[in-house]
Amino acid sequence: MFSLTDKVVFLTGCGSVRPGWGNGKSIAVLFARQGARIFGVDINEAAARETQAIITGEGGTCEIATGDVTDSAEVARLVEACMARFGRIDVLVNNVGKSEPAIPGEMDEALWDSQLAVNLKSAFLCCQAVLPIVP
Repeated sequence: MFSLTDKVVFLTGCGSVRPGWGNGKSIAVLFARQGARIFGVDINEAAARETQAIITGEGGTCEIATGDVTDSAEVARLVEACMARFGRIDVLVNNVGKSEPAIPGEMDEALWDSQLAVNLKSAFLCCQAVLPIVP
Protein backbone atom coordinates (compact mmCIF):
# COMPACT_ATOMS: atom_id res chain seq x y z
CA MET A 1 0.00 0.00 0.00
CA PHE A 2 1.19 3.52 -0.67
CA SER A 3 2.17 5.95 2.08
CA LEU A 4 0.93 9.48 2.57
CA THR A 5 2.67 9.94 5.90
CA ASP A 6 2.43 13.57 7.01
CA LYS A 7 1.05 14.77 3.67
CA VAL A 8 -1.67 17.40 3.97
CA VAL A 9 -4.72 16.62 1.86
CA PHE A 10 -7.27 19.32 1.00
CA LEU A 11 -10.37 17.32 0.12
CA THR A 12 -13.66 18.77 -1.05
CA GLY A 13 -16.86 16.83 -0.46
CA CYS A 14 -15.41 14.90 2.48
CA GLY A 15 -18.83 13.78 3.73
CA SER A 16 -21.42 11.56 2.16
CA VAL A 17 -24.64 12.88 0.65
CA ARG A 18 -26.52 9.80 1.82
CA PRO A 19 -25.97 7.36 4.68
CA GLY A 20 -23.05 5.04 4.11
CA TRP A 21 -19.78 5.49 2.31
CA GLY A 22 -19.56 7.94 -0.56
CA ASN A 23 -16.43 8.80 -2.51
CA GLY A 24 -15.37 11.69 -0.27
CA LYS A 25 -15.66 9.82 3.00
CA SER A 26 -13.91 6.78 1.49
CA ILE A 27 -11.02 8.86 0.12
CA ALA A 28 -10.59 10.80 3.37
CA VAL A 29 -10.52 7.67 5.54
CA LEU A 30 -8.24 5.73 3.18
CA PHE A 31 -5.78 8.62 2.90
CA ALA A 32 -5.80 9.10 6.69
CA ARG A 33 -5.12 5.39 7.15
CA GLN A 34 -2.07 5.91 4.93
CA GLY A 35 -0.80 8.67 7.23
CA ALA A 36 -2.23 11.81 5.61
CA ARG A 37 -3.52 14.73 7.60
CA ILE A 38 -6.93 15.60 6.18
CA PHE A 39 -8.47 19.03 5.75
CA GLY A 40 -11.97 18.05 4.76
CA VAL A 41 -14.45 20.49 3.27
CA ASP A 42 -18.14 19.89 2.87
CA ILE A 43 -21.25 22.02 2.53
CA ASN A 44 -22.92 19.70 5.05
CA GLU A 45 -21.29 20.02 8.48
CA ALA A 46 -22.91 16.88 9.90
CA ALA A 47 -21.58 14.77 7.01
CA ALA A 48 -18.09 16.22 7.46
CA ARG A 49 -18.20 15.58 11.21
CA GLU A 50 -19.10 11.94 10.58
CA THR A 51 -16.00 11.51 8.43
CA GLN A 52 -13.90 13.37 10.99
CA ALA A 53 -15.14 11.10 13.80
CA ILE A 54 -14.11 7.98 11.88
CA ILE A 55 -10.63 9.34 11.19
CA THR A 56 -9.95 10.67 14.67
CA GLY A 57 -11.44 7.51 16.18
CA GLU A 58 -8.75 5.58 14.34
CA GLY A 59 -6.02 7.91 15.60
CA GLY A 60 -5.74 10.04 12.46
CA THR A 61 -5.84 13.79 11.96
CA CYS A 62 -8.82 15.44 10.33
CA GLU A 63 -9.84 19.06 10.46
CA ILE A 64 -13.08 20.04 8.81
CA ALA A 65 -14.60 23.23 7.49
CA THR A 66 -17.88 24.00 5.83
CA GLY A 67 -18.19 26.09 2.73
CA ASP A 68 -19.42 26.39 -0.82
CA VAL A 69 -16.58 25.58 -3.23
CA THR A 70 -18.50 27.14 -6.12
CA ASP A 71 -17.72 30.56 -4.61
CA SER A 72 -14.18 31.94 -5.04
CA ALA A 73 -14.23 33.90 -1.77
CA GLU A 74 -15.30 30.76 0.10
CA VAL A 75 -12.54 28.72 -1.55
CA ALA A 76 -9.96 31.36 -0.58
CA ARG A 77 -11.23 31.28 3.02
CA LEU A 78 -11.06 27.48 3.14
CA VAL A 79 -7.55 27.33 1.69
CA GLU A 80 -6.42 30.00 4.17
CA ALA A 81 -7.90 27.95 7.03
CA CYS A 82 -6.03 24.85 5.87
CA MET A 83 -2.78 26.79 5.56
CA ALA A 84 -3.27 28.31 9.02
CA ARG A 85 -3.80 24.86 10.52
CA PHE A 86 -1.21 22.79 8.63
CA GLY A 87 1.12 25.29 6.94
CA ARG A 88 0.91 23.64 3.55
CA ILE A 89 -1.18 21.59 1.12
CA ASP A 90 0.44 18.60 -0.58
CA VAL A 91 -2.56 16.98 -2.25
CA LEU A 92 -5.77 18.47 -3.67
CA VAL A 93 -8.77 16.19 -4.15
CA ASN A 94 -11.61 17.89 -6.02
CA ASN A 95 -14.32 15.43 -5.08
CA VAL A 96 -17.54 17.45 -5.04
CA GLY A 97 -20.03 16.70 -7.75
CA LYS A 98 -23.61 15.91 -8.48
CA SER A 99 -25.72 14.62 -11.27
CA GLU A 100 -29.37 15.42 -11.05
CA PRO A 101 -31.43 13.17 -13.30
CA ALA A 102 -32.88 15.12 -16.20
CA ILE A 103 -33.22 14.92 -19.95
CA PRO A 104 -31.21 17.77 -21.53
CA GLY A 105 -34.10 18.78 -23.75
CA GLU A 106 -36.30 19.16 -20.68
CA MET A 107 -33.72 20.30 -18.13
CA ASP A 108 -34.29 23.61 -16.38
CA GLU A 109 -31.52 26.14 -17.07
CA ALA A 110 -30.99 26.77 -13.34
CA LEU A 111 -30.37 23.04 -12.78
CA TRP A 112 -27.89 22.99 -15.67
CA ASP A 113 -26.05 26.01 -14.24
CA SER A 114 -25.99 24.46 -10.77
CA GLN A 115 -24.49 21.21 -12.05
CA LEU A 116 -21.82 23.05 -14.04
CA ALA A 117 -20.92 25.10 -10.97
CA VAL A 118 -20.58 22.07 -8.70
CA ASN A 119 -18.91 19.75 -11.20
CA LEU A 120 -16.63 22.15 -13.09
CA LYS A 121 -16.37 25.57 -11.49
CA SER A 122 -15.55 24.11 -8.07
CA ALA A 123 -12.59 22.17 -9.49
CA PHE A 124 -11.37 25.25 -11.37
CA LEU A 125 -11.60 27.48 -8.28
CA CYS A 126 -9.87 24.96 -6.02
CA CYS A 127 -7.07 24.37 -8.54
CA GLN A 128 -6.67 28.11 -8.98
CA ALA A 129 -6.36 28.62 -5.21
CA VAL A 130 -4.27 25.56 -4.30
CA LEU A 131 -1.92 24.82 -7.19
CA PRO A 132 0.22 27.96 -6.74
CA ILE A 133 1.00 26.93 -3.15
CA VAL A 134 1.56 23.18 -3.56
CA PRO A 135 5.25 22.37 -3.05
